[in-house]
Amino acid sequence: MDFKEAEEYLERAGRFGIKPSLDRIRLLCAKLGNPQLKYPSLHITGTNGKTSTARMIASILEVGGRKVGRYTSPHMQSVTERVCINGRTISEGDFAAFLERIIPQVEETDQKTGDPLTYFEITTAMAFLYFAVRKVDVGVIEVGLGGRWDATNLVESRVQVITGVALDHVAELGGTVKEIAREKAGIIKEGSIAISAVGDRDALRVLTDTCKEKESDLMLLGRDFQLLYNLTYGIETGKVGQAVGIQGLLREYPEIFLPLLGEHQAVNAACAVAASEAYAGSLRALSASEVEAGLHRVTSPGRLEVVSLDPLVLLDGAHNPEGASRLANVIRNDLDYDRLILVVGILEDKDIRQMLEVLLPLASTVVVTQSSCERATPAGTISAMVKEMGYDCVVVEKVEEAVKFARTLSSVTDMVCITGSLYTVGEARTALGLRPA
Repeated sequence: MDFKEAEEYLERAGRFGIKPSLDRIRLLCAKLGNPQLKYPSLHITGTNGKTSTARMIASILEVGGRKVGRYTSPHMQSVTERVCINGRTISEGDFAAFLERIIPQVEETDQKTGDPLTYFEITTAMAFLYFAVRKVDVGVIEVGLGGRWDATNLVESRVQVITGVALDHVAELGGTVKEIAREKAGIIKEGSIAISAVGDRDALRVLTDTCKEKESDLMLLGRDFQLLYNLTYGIETGKVGQAVGIQGLLREYPEIFLPLLGEHQAVNAACAVAASEAYAGSLRALSASEVEAGLHRVTSPGRLEVVSLDPLVLLDGAHNPEGASRLANVIRNDLDYDRLILVVGILEDKDIRQMLEVLLPLASTVVVTQSSCERATPAGTISAMVKEMGYDCVVVEKVEEAVKFARTLSSVTDMVCITGSLYTVGEARTALGLRPA
């Protein structure tokens, strides 16, 4: 099996969609020898910020000499992005080889259950096995959706992170913050440590009750660890990012350079620091220099990612109202530009109107596009909504062409912001000549 054949195999599995159950993945992993139990794990969920937080934790732990397996989703440009060891994505050859290695067990599981495994379940099991075979010291594992029924919830994590809870994926997770919090709290294990920046009262009650029931410790931002300050560097300095001060669970980190934009990334960094400390367990096991160096070198492609300064080009995979609000705050408060050319493409299961209400007032020109994802909202549908809301827009259906068009409209003092979904941003990265990372 080569990599193209591996992609085609997974695409065929993709048609089985989202099916909340651990039965299939549990049986598959048992047939593989439960590779997810061969190494300790940290487990991350939350409505927004999961991938960035996972990348921060992994970077911190890697600096100390640990071999760290990182599993995140979705990918933007290549499925290989999902599986990394010490920041290096799995090669296309290894991806195909490890997928081919588990196909007999996948087919046995499908036959046994009569309920075919999904794309996400297959890639998750493959990642678990890859990390076990490569003998990682620790896995940093991001939940795909929710938590309780997510395929990643077979890990026996000693530390969990719930970054925050807001309305998203309501059809699968529930229509209230409380219901969604219950799904995400499903990753909390007996006698573990849960780290969270949750501020909503109902969500916080769910986490508190779950930790009490599981006899686990809940460590909260603002109570047990703190974001002391964050100060954004001006883009014109060429130093993209911010200075942050963090009071962790074990010590204070008075001045860290974080090469990511947005106060929410500073909050994610505080959670990452607390989680890394909780995993290490002592000052001796995790030095201040490891934390500082780990955050200094972290990257998070497609999350408020500045890929050009002249003109300023910003890529952000905001895909729900909370993400759109965070993006808008950064555009308003942290960036200098004359005009904003907004390129937007959103998936059909999202609250499109509420996202547009946040973003459209900031833009001088709006370019509506449509990613190749089968769940992408037709560009014409978004365009009609934009015009109904009283704004003008231009439709350029293919993301690659929309990116080129937006750049032709911009001068060196303007900003092009491409957003709406990680699929849109992924195609934009490819159009801009950026490699998967």
